[in-house]
Amino acid sequence: MYNRDMTIPRFQKLILSWHKENRRDMPWRNTKDPYKILVSEVMLQQTQVARVLLKYKEFLQEFPTIQTLAKASDKKLMKVWAGLGYWRRALSLKKTAQIIAKEYQGKFPKEVALLEKLPGIGPYTAGAVACFAFQNQSAFLDTNIRRVYLHFFFPKRNNVSDKDILNIAQKAIFKKNPREWHYALLDYGALVLKDKKINKQSKHYAKQSTFTNSFRSFRAKVIHFLLKQPKQTASLNKIEKLLKEASS
Repeated sequence: MYNRDMTIPRFQKLILSWHKENRRDMPWRNTKDPYKILVSEVMLQQTQVARVLLKYKEFLQEFPTIQTLAKASDKKLMKVWAGLGYWRRALSLKKTAQIIAKEYQGKFPKEVALLEKLPGIGPYTAGAVACFAFQNQSAFLDTNIRRVYLHFFFPKRNNVSDKDILNIAQKAIFKKNPREWHYALLDYGALVLKDKKINKQSKHYAKQSTFTNSFRSFRAKVIHFLLKQPKQTASLNKIEKLLKEASS
């Protein structure tokens, strides 16, 4: 059971009115190019906005199109990616670029189901690209959007499933502009509800492990070391294989 005191029209009005005065301006929000949007969404996976803002422009200067990224060497890609962590994301992004360049003739698929089949693209990223680039009207969730729905529609309930949230979220889509609607949800969750522990109400809540002294920190150090070697020719695939063997 959800909070029936909060109606969909009231919810839409509250979120959109707040967003008129509080919209965050980010470079990837000033484009409808699916490639540039995908780059930002992959970078934003488990990475703070402030860090992505520093890398986003540099990355697009080096790899301005799907084709340039598809042809990039792993070493160059990793050097540009350095500082963002979660190195597998870069490799998956390159693989996706290669698939779109070859199998889709450089044109992004617009359907969420097709986007989700690409390397490293889960339900949220597929939904975000489809919405922000093509105004797709399907609901999708991330930590901030989930937090908003939990706060307004499930305030006294624990162990809430994403299925229950999506049932409400789909009804709440502002169909005149799904793109701005989801930006509004993201901003409200990130700014207004940032310090609240609302996501613990979610059935899918999982606390992120610390980076210090973790295998991720070890992997980052190894990759940084290899990239600094002047004769290093190992591909990222080989590097990842070595790291996987070292952790077993």
